[in-house]
Amino acid sequence: MDEHLSDRLFAASGIASVALMLAGVGIGAAGGRQFATITSTPTEIADAVAHPVGTAVWTGAYLELISFGFFLAFAVWACAKLGGGLLGQIARAAATSYVTVSVASLAVMDTIAYRSGHGMGLQLATTMITLNEALFVVTWFLSAVFLVVVGSLALQAGRRALGWSAVAIAAITLVLTPISLDNLAQMANILWLAWIVAASVALARRRVGRVGAVAVARS
Repeated sequence: MDEHLSDRLFAASGIASVALMLAGVGIGAAGGRQFATITSTPTEIADAVAHPVGTAVWTGAYLELISFGFFLAFAVWACAKLGGGLLGQIARAAATSYVTVSVASLAVMDTIAYRSGHGMGLQLATTMITLNEALFVVTWFLSAVFLVVVGSLALQAGRRALGWSAVAIAAITLVLTPISLDNLAQMANILWLAWIVAASVALARRRVGRVGAVAVARS
């Protein structure tokens, strides 16, 4: 496959991962998906699991699941574009762990959704919701590890904006998570998704620029 075309496909994978993730959450929410957390009251949790979920919730969950496949393709490509090596291996391991734990979190969420409206007790529901949020928070720390390592790769490759933005978002995530789990930390997760899109565009565009420069030099 042509390298330029390959870059564009992998960059599109990064953007698609974010688009599918947000679309999945939006469709699920529109279909009545409940977002109970560890800070929800017993009444809120009981209400969240009192009714069966509809098709839209499962459609949203399916899109979220697919999004992680696209993210993994993007992450492996980004590490290769930035130089690979030992840091690249660590970043790929962090990305793989991030996807693994994220899928496990989705599985717990789907279990809650499947049991909703079918006599799920409050104690079991509370335990499952707590487990799901614990897994979700772990993904934030794994994303921070990925950002720090891939940010270091970017700095070594001379991509200062990409590198420093990755390190900054990782720092924000690590600081805000223990301070405000269900509020400010959620906003930091949005920065992570925005970075994926920005990195996808930047890495593909940089390659296009270099190819253009080589073509001009040869002419």
